[in-house]
Amino acid sequence: MFSPGIVHNGLLWASGATGSDPATGEIVEGGVAEQTRKALENLELVAREAGTSLAHALRLTVYLTDIAGGLAPMNGVFAEVFPTDPPARSTIEVAGLARPGLLVEIDMVAGIDA
Repeated sequence: MFSPGIVHNGLLWASGATGSDPATGEIVEGGVAEQTRKALENLELVAREAGTSLAHALRLTVYLTDIAGGLAPMNGVFAEVFPTDPPARSTIEVAGLARPGLLVEIDMVAGIDA
């Protein structure tokens, strides 16, 4: 069991979000771009619950199962979602994620305006 996000001292610390539907657990069809888009949508849901949004993201960590094949599509989605002033980001290749078929996971720290 884990919390999707914790608010502390004006910051949202969001757990890793994946390219799966939070209600059903089904992994979205497609590849890294589609899963990245869904992971960011899932982070937006957590952010809104905490009173903030992706627009206030300060730092993201992206975990990819294949950085060579996944970096370009992931960067394309990031350019759409964060067209100006993107948050700080680290991108890390991992051997696997929590479930087979997951290609990307993203965690976030976002500011909350008081």
